[in-house]
Amino acid sequence: MICSNKVYFLRGLGLWMFLIMFWAPASYFSQDSTLIYPIINPFDPTTNSPQSFDLGDPSSLTQNIVYDPISGRYIFTETFGEGMNYRPPSMMTLEEYIEYDKKTSIIENWEEKIDEQTEEGRPFELPIKIPGKAFKNFFGSDQITIRPQGSVEISFGLNSSRYDNPILPLAQRRITRFDFQQQIQMNLVGQIGTKLKIGTSYNTQAAFDFDNISKLEHTGDEDEILQKIALGNVSLDLPTALIQGSQTLFGAKTQLKFGRATIDLIAASSKGKRQEINITGQAQIQQFEMNADNYEANRHYFLNLYHHQHYDEAMSTLPVVSSTAYITRIEVWLTNRTNNTENTRNIVAFSDIGESKQDNCQGDPGGYSPSEMPDNSSNSLYQWASTQPVIRAFSNSVSVLSTQVTAPGPFNQAVHYEKVENARKLSDQEFSYNALLGTISLNSPLNNDEVLAVAYEYTYRGETYQVGELSTDGASGKEALILKLLKPTITNPNNKIWDLMMKNVYSIGAYQLDQEGFRMDLLYN
Repeated sequence: MICSNKVYFLRGLGLWMFLIMFWAPASYFSQDSTLIYPIINPFDPTTNSPQSFDLGDPSSLTQNIVYDPISGRYIFTETFGEGMNYRPPSMMTLEEYIEYDKKTSIIENWEEKIDEQTEEGRPFELPIKIPGKAFKNFFGSDQITIRPQGSVEISFGLNSSRYDNPILPLAQRRITRFDFQQQIQMNLVGQIGTKLKIGTSYNTQAAFDFDNISKLEHTGDEDEILQKIALGNVSLDLPTALIQGSQTLFGAKTQLKFGRATIDLIAASSKGKRQEINITGQAQIQQFEMNADNYEANRHYFLNLYHHQHYDEAMSTLPVVSSTAYITRIEVWLTNRTNNTENTRNIVAFSDIGESKQDNCQGDPGGYSPSEMPDNSSNSLYQWASTQPVIRAFSNSVSVLSTQVTAPGPFNQAVHYEKVENARKLSDQEFSYNALLGTISLNSPLNNDEVLAVAYEYTYRGETYQVGELSTDGASGKEALILKLLKPTITNPNNKIWDLMMKNVYSIGAYQLDQEGFRMDLLYN
């Protein structure tokens, strides 16, 4: 009886007592533990034995009543943790369960009556309980809780000053004015039921506007579609480091749940910006952090896959660039998005022009040159295209290219070639290029649907090579120029010319950098 009495006593003291007794040695129970007010064990709701006292079940204990249609009885179980039985289940017949439910309902009814009479005699205080099931069903609870916290300090004063200045009239020598100051630091949290929460924070000495927070939040149940809706100061927490979320947003945020799929909708404006600046020796020192994939896209390009594949070799001897190829002339053509009609031409740009290796070609133009240097004669594509009158006439060039099934075809638009009407030639102020490395940099990034093509001339060991056609080569203004394609209208990493876009140029938004004091750390995880 000693062990059984103590086992039942965990009903009042909590589940942890059970674990202590389970692992305690047998000598621990050797002392006499006769209770002054004995507890009948085991507790069985089906019995009518009165209890001397009951401290209640621990919060981790779960009681369930399940009807067994086979035996026609009601099974009472008590579990804790992951379905572990606290004590053996007990059963009731239908008549016994009706009597048990009747007694339980009477006890609960008397408790509600006593609580209502007690609340009527009390003055207004928090929390506030709202009677009625409609309020409880809508807000999840019948209780309203308001928790104010903070301080309000208001000071009034009178400041009177006298100026003995003979120039001023006597009436103006004394100035009296009120001195009013206030300092408010208030936090207010209101909870309406379990679903609606109102929070506000106000501080007169706040350094930023977003420090004063006002937020209204409604939280739905687990099985509801509307999981959460928030108005006021909201935050955007993202489970990725590629896109940084913000904690200083003001607007509306909604979270919906459809089965296992969740949808977050947010419409807000940012109210904060974080920036750190250090000033040392009349110079501005600032720290920048960026990920490797945050490069400047659609701005920097290699002119040919030859320059892409020899880039590391040319940069291995810095500060001297190890390259003997030097670009002497270059023209850059772009999709015309302006109304400017000057320096415009119809162009047909091919991705495989100037490629002397079959592995660098998107198609198979054939006729590869033994020299790896980029040139119009590196393969048979330029020689074939430049002799096609329909391609030169431009208007029906797509029909010719789409029906070409033998080498140097077949051709697919946005993959092997692009046709641009009235393309605009960029001025020297709109781009820059590195004559030794064979790269160009545009002043502004391109849109995804814009086409970029080039024609250039360079020297290598005394020989002159050319890729594409320059506007001064002799083709009339009505004829289309045949160029080297750098960027098509559709960006696809599976295409060969995807490697022409440089992905190692980053912008930190700073200008006039000094080599002294500049430090760059590369971290690879």
